[in-house]
Amino acid sequence: MAEATWTPSPQVTKNAPDYVIEQIRNALLTRELNPGDRLPSEMELASLFNVSRGSVRQAMKSLEMLGILTIRPGDGTCINTTVSHKSFNSLTFALLISRPPIKMIADARYAFERDILELIMEDEERIEAVIPLLNENLQFHKTLLEQHADAKALAENDKKFHLILSASCGNLVLQTVYDYVMETVEYYMTETTAQQITGDFNHTLHDHAAIISALQDRNYGDAKRAAKITADTWNQLLLDGKQV
Repeated sequence: MAEATWTPSPQVTKNAPDYVIEQIRNALLTRELNPGDRLPSEMELASLFNVSRGSVRQAMKSLEMLGILTIRPGDGTCINTTVSHKSFNSLTFALLISRPPIKMIADARYAFERDILELIMEDEERIEAVIPLLNENLQFHKTLLEQHADAKALAENDKKFHLILSASCGNLVLQTVYDYVMETVEYYMTETTAQQITGDFNHTLHDHAAIISALQDRNYGDAKRAAKITADTWNQLLLDGKQV
């Protein structure tokens, strides 16, 4: 495992911990730092950045919370090679704080899913791999309904259906952003699922089956329409339930 060394830019106006975080971010952007690299010791970083060890420690704790690095007492601090699901998701909190209209979120969901489906359909191997996973998820959803599962369990399985799609698109950037958006709307998915439990028609089953059918037929036009209906139905259920 390599130990990173780099030349920081001058400190201008930021407070010390923010300055340290900025330098590490910039080093990652310029690839002076890379996933798996071991950082210099706390004392060495303090000297490198001309800040106190306390400022370095605070910056390291913040970056660990964000999932950027891992601090191992006695073994040093390393840049992570993968993002932990336990890490703080700043994009999710940004969306929660800004509170965009539900229609805006529904439109974003559709835009992401449309592109995800397009990428899947560009590769026959991706199509063949994802269809069994989606069918298994759909069958499990039917089982949950037969067992009178609660809205939370059904919504979780609903979300998994969409995460299966994103994980199959072959584009890590699109997958990561989309998954963060889905994490943000999980509460609303539980609300719309609760509205369907007692009804005669289950939109989730119908819409998911339509997406699977479009993939089986290799029909991107049908897949786009199914994704649009899914997002629009979700938005309408929230309006009907006065959850906006």
